[in-house]
Amino acid sequence: MGRASTMGAMSAPRTPAARMLWIGAAVLVIAQLLLRTYVLARGGFYWDDIAFMGRAADGLGPGMWWTDYDGHLMPGTLLASGLITTLAPLSWPAAAASLLVLQAGASLAMLRALVIIVGRRPIALLPFAFYLFSPLTLSGFAWWAAGLNTLPMQIGLAIAVAETIRYARTRRWQSAALALGAYVIAAFFFEKSLVIPFVAVFVVGLAAAMRGRDVRAALRRALPLWIAYAAVTAVWLGLYLLIAAPRPGDHTLQYTGRALSRSLHSVLAPAAIGGPWSWYRANPGPPILVPNMVVTAVGALVIVGILAVTAWRSPRGVLAWAGAGLYFFAALAPVYWLRSSAVTSLLLPMSLRYFPDFAAVLTLAGGLVATARVVPPEHRRTRFRTPAALRARRRFGAVAVAVAFVLSATVSTARFATVWHDNPTASYLRNLTAGARERAGSTVLDEQVDSRVLSKLSFPNNKLSRILDRYSPRPDFKDYAPEPTLVDRSGRFVDGRVTRVRSVQPGPIPGCGFRVDEYEPVKLAYEGPLNFWDWVVQLNYLASGPGEITIRQDGYGALTTVPVTRGPHTLYVRVPGAGHGLLAQALTQGLIVCVSGGPVGLLVPQSTPGE
Repeated sequence: MGRASTMGAMSAPRTPAARMLWIGAAVLVIAQLLLRTYVLARGGFYWDDIAFMGRAADGLGPGMWWTDYDGHLMPGTLLASGLITTLAPLSWPAAAASLLVLQAGASLAMLRALVIIVGRRPIALLPFAFYLFSPLTLSGFAWWAAGLNTLPMQIGLAIAVAETIRYARTRRWQSAALALGAYVIAAFFFEKSLVIPFVAVFVVGLAAAMRGRDVRAALRRALPLWIAYAAVTAVWLGLYLLIAAPRPGDHTLQYTGRALSRSLHSVLAPAAIGGPWSWYRANPGPPILVPNMVVTAVGALVIVGILAVTAWRSPRGVLAWAGAGLYFFAALAPVYWLRSSAVTSLLLPMSLRYFPDFAAVLTLAGGLVATARVVPPEHRRTRFRTPAALRARRRFGAVAVAVAFVLSATVSTARFATVWHDNPTASYLRNLTAGARERAGSTVLDEQVDSRVLSKLSFPNNKLSRILDRYSPRPDFKDYAPEPTLVDRSGRFVDGRVTRVRSVQPGPIPGCGFRVDEYEPVKLAYEGPLNFWDWVVQLNYLASGPGEITIRQDGYGALTTVPVTRGPHTLYVRVPGAGHGLLAQALTQGLIVCVSGGPVGLLVPQSTPGE
């Protein structure tokens, strides 16, 4: 179809074909959002979501979001998560609503891009249905932290590509500005968005090639925009290299190749038929697909069939699929290189975290194929000689393919939602917030959340004080507390006790033990050395009056300032580090504190058996 006819299809008044396109698109978008609402209703916060909440304790200043996060530069994601956490702390409905809004934006942006590429033709619904329902985008949607990355990138990719095409056709500066703005915003949320200009270049060139036009001329028409894209890319790449740091690991071609190979046969082949249909989860890991040789074989045959039909009907369309394949290797190889190892190389592709943008590129490639110049029927070996018979056959086949794919993908999505629901974080947070309300105003020892909820490597963002910082009402979390209260593995506040790994000795002064005053640190000796860990001491003391003392491990560890009150009391104090005893000193002039023996160890629930 020529340029005039394509532009006419976009600007002409409504036709039966256009009405069919809009009605079909509306039905598909509504169905997608309903299905993904179901996924969110079965889900909840997970892993990095909790770290994002902890980061919000630093406020919303630039230092909170202009920073490296696990090798990523994504200030927009950190800022958005901080805003949502501030406005609706620990609220999964609020987080889920943000994902639905972004998903709706991505779906509509992709529809607009397809209409600009294909025109107002119902055939655009075929790649659109793939984009809306493909499980390739599922993990990047259901997980809040990943969704705040990938969905803005998909929106930016669709808008930038659409407006770049419009600029190459019309040379209107408004289209160039919108394309550039979409690119900048997408990069603000995810550094992987730096691929957007390259996708735009390919789409503009392929759009011309599909219709047999001069590719170089098409690219030259958008030259000012290419220069602007290059400038933004150079600046953002410089910021990334300045701020972010790649993850250490065994970066080898063997591991990268293994991950790419598994992506082909275990991910892309099933995705061609709406798979995978089976998922597995071992907490605290994310859901991963279960490879199935039959599904892989059928999917591979479908891919071969798609390529064969494309080559038979419109050979130029094979270029679009080749472009998508090139993107697959160019976009995934660096990620796998940086993050693969002997253990992870086979697991990285299986969660589908790295495929949402590729699904968008495949969708754009499908749109380009739909515009490729068609070989005339008389030049094909076919039983359908009349145009009417060919059109009827094509419409029936397209509808059948779309319906089959949507049904298959819906089964995959529903099964994913069941596995995704098996998440200890949701119940942990429910118990945590309920306990926080009950103990509002009391002082509770600050600690790290259970390692099934967030890794200890995320310290200090895995501390209760940071995760509940924006939540109200809540306890006052300190490094000391009058009671040994702790949060158990289920997120409940329970009574605890200190295990006796080591003990503070009775002390040399009869009736006092160790005398702590302002003049010099006093060593509260153990009966033996204590290795490095996050220890708690049961501090039994008698103070001459109110004031403050400092306490720390004598080997190495953080200094903790502890308030004391007149008379005999017990405090539970966090003393991380290692040593042969504790060094204590009064900060308040004239204060004298007698410290007697007490256990040093781990804070565990009172019901825990043994010493």
